[in-house]
Amino acid sequence: MDQRMELEKSGPDKKKRFRDPERTKQWIIDSAIDEFTERGFDGARIDAIAEQSQTNKSLIYRYFNSKEELYIASLSNTYEKLRASQHEIDLDENDPVGAVRTLVQSTFDTFANNPRIVRMLTHENVQNARFLKQALGIKNLYTPLLAKLSRVIRSGQDKGIFRADVDLKHLYVSISALGYFYFSNIHTLSIVLDEKLESSVEVAKQRDQTVSIILAYLKR
Repeated sequence: MDQRMELEKSGPDKKKRFRDPERTKQWIIDSAIDEFTERGFDGARIDAIAEQSQTNKSLIYRYFNSKEELYIASLSNTYEKLRASQHEIDLDENDPVGAVRTLVQSTFDTFANNPRIVRMLTHENVQNARFLKQALGIKNLYTPLLAKLSRVIRSGQDKGIFRADVDLKHLYVSISALGYFYFSNIHTLSIVLDEKLESSVEVAKQRDQTVSIILAYLKR
């Protein structure tokens, strides 16, 4: 449950919230993400974001100079949440197979539990990442995770478990792609395959298969 939903549930004091700039800013971003994921950048309206965030346009423009700046902030926030879910997990270098399994499961679960992340990434890819290019610090979000994954893979190679020719970046792309593709296409695939792929049973099957695919590639 995100911060906005928690505040709504507890009946927030709007005046108190507005006296906390960071809290207000995050409230606006959360509402903006809802609007952008529903309508994309071109279709999203600042009026709708103001209404949903229980603010007004002048307050929004006090924090963000333009709709584009608000979108970039929303996009950055989306990536930060995705990376945070991966940074928080414990990857035991002494158990490389278990560490990879944990990372794959965590990445898959993040997409499963955060449909807004999936939709934001989809909208930005349609835009050819034109806004992401302007988001400061995005590339740095990946550095700690890739360094951690590199140590795990090296440990697996030293133990004779993993193949020697692993391309770290392509490995990460595969881990992300297997989760992202499933949830970004879950509705169309459900029709084509005549299967309720959003059911907990099917999601669990896909999760297990994703782990198996990655480990099968890595193992010698």
